[in-house]
Amino acid sequence: MKSFEDTDSRPYDRHRYRVKFIDGSFKDVASYAEATDLWYASRLKAVVIEVLPAQKKQSGSGRGGFG
Repeated sequence: MKSFEDTDSRPYDRHRYRVKFIDGSFKDVASYAEATDLWYASRLKAVVIEVLPAQKKQSGSGRGGFG
């Protein structure tokens, strides 16, 4: 039997999630756990959870390259 060893301590969840509600509103969250919490705890009925691409980190200068 093969086993898996975690070699990276960074969180795996690199996506964002959008919870859409029956009234057309939505809320974006950073983790799947937050999305499911909204699904079950919201007063409005949630209808779908969409997986959004992760936001890319931008360099400090905004121009790219070094510096």
